[in-house]
Amino acid sequence: MRILFSILYAPAIYFAFLYFDINMNILLTFKLFPLFMSFLVTGLILKSYYSNNSMVLQFANKLRKYNLDIGDDEYIKKSTLFWVGVSSVNVLVHIYMYFQSNTELWVFYASIGWYSVFILGGILQLLHRHFIYKK
Repeated sequence: MRILFSILYAPAIYFAFLYFDINMNILLTFKLFPLFMSFLVTGLILKSYYSNNSMVLQFANKLRKYNLDIGDDEYIKKSTLFWVGVSSVNVLVHIYMYFQSNTELWVFYASIGWYSVFILGGILQLLHRHFIYKK
């Protein structure tokens, strides 16, 4: 349900503003929601790193149910800072999109485009683990 909400939020807001002919300056307020959520996620990941209760490790433990070889717990804990960086890149892209006048680009990134940042981060971490960490 949360994924569906995150995918449909931006397009629903955009089309509602177009259909009801509402002043597009009000849209700036709605453009802040995905940015705020990105800040929140980045802060939570950073907090989990310092509290030794890594969100990345909790997510990895959920993936273990599917028999995925995700590595040892120590490597996953250390990779939490990497995911803070990935999430920070996401925040920076959201800030960039917020200040752009191209609303269609914001709709794309706020609904499905941000997934590409995290997928690329996952690919980079898998490559790092395979080619650097294991050797």
